Amino acid sequence: MVNIEIEAFTRVEGNGGAEIIIENGEVKDVKLKIFEGPRFFELLTLGRHYWDVPDLEARICAICYLSHSVASVLGIERALGVNVPEEIMLLRELGLLGELIESHALHLYLLVAPDLFGYADAIRMASKHGEVVKEGITIKAFGNYIREILGGREIHGINIKPGGFGRYPTVEELERIERQSEALLRPARRAVNIFAEQEPLGATVQHYIATNGYLYGDKLIAEDGEKFDYLEHIEEKTLPYSFAKQSRYKGNIFMVGALPRVMLKHDMLTPMAKHFYEEHKEKLASGYISFNNLAQAIELLYALEKAKEVAKTLLDKGIEGENVPIEPQEGEGIGYVEAPRGVLVHHYRIDERGNIAYSNITTPTAFNHAIMELSLYEEAKKRYGSSDETTFLQKLEETVRAFDPCISCSVHVVRL
Repeated sequence: MVNIEIEAFTRVEGNGGAEIIIENGEVKDVKLKIFEGPRFFELLTLGRHYWDVPDLEARICAICYLSHSVASVLGIERALGVNVPEEIMLLRELGLLGELIESHALHLYLLVAPDLFGYADAIRMASKHGEVVKEGITIKAFGNYIREILGGREIHGINIKPGGFGRYPTVEELERIERQSEALLRPARRAVNIFAEQEPLGATVQHYIATNGYLYGDKLIAEDGEKFDYLEHIEEKTLPYSFAKQSRYKGNIFMVGALPRVMLKHDMLTPMAKHFYEEHKEKLASGYISFNNLAQAIELLYALEKAKEVAKTLLDKGIEGENVPIEPQEGEGIGYVEAPRGVLVHHYRIDERGNIAYSNITTPTAFNHAIMELSLYEEAKKRYGSSDETTFLQKLEETVRAFDPCISCSVHVVRL
């Protein structure tokens, strides 16, 4: 028996590695190890007043803080029976679009593109393909601008509040978002053509899960037509070698993220994004994990087109900028959001004083842990013995990168 260790995945968020177990010259097993330390965010919220919780949850992740803030607010509002007007939901959607733009641009241009162009990193890639890197940084900066306007700052914002916002955007800021969204469509179109060239890697996905709205919803949906709450059909189990749990949908391994969103909700795509979906539908439908990057590139177009549309709608209607008053009461609610990496769940029970009595947060990378492990196993089986060791390990890392994992987010502990 031989064990091959990947001590730390590179160009991903957080700390994780893998152990490939070889027996009699064949890949016997793969263990995806998440050794990022538990941070106990769920326990930290217990006993806290609901008003403070979204600001705390924004600290879970710097890359997708706004998704955590919105999911937290939606869970709290549903627990307290609060309905907010369309204006507030459109502004939250605009913030989520900004986060999608920022995160996808970071992942595609700076973390994945070096693999496609044959470089160790984006800095070295820029020596020959500087225009591609520059376009990626420009798109990423625009996503961060939207997050700063809606979230209050680029990282760990505190502007998303139950019932509304701490500060509402100005007309000038919305006009800038509308203009820049249009201007960045051309480089985003080029990105689709770049990432359409990626080779098939990993397992082929059989089961997809997403929210019933494109960026948020009140239920989850699956490719089998089921519409459900996460506790009804998703079960988590602990692993002896990982701080992240693994999940199953009706006993099956599944995936969340850009590829499931595009496959389950392509009818919701904007015109240009839908055109590229149709053009690459056959490749996406093959289900190979690496085509998650192609789906992200299509979503970049979606997010830019949609941000322009939402900004225009808000400008045409005008913003009243009034928060909905909230009275504390006992209740339970679940917030479902599509973070850039997939379905994010914030589930709370609130007592009569407005304090958190129960908290559970399940993140996309936790949902994807099992399919990531299976993909590593399938890719290792395919390549072991037919590739040199450098190429073998490189392709395994590319397989993991295709998920755009947020390893820090995947760690969660409810009860010790």
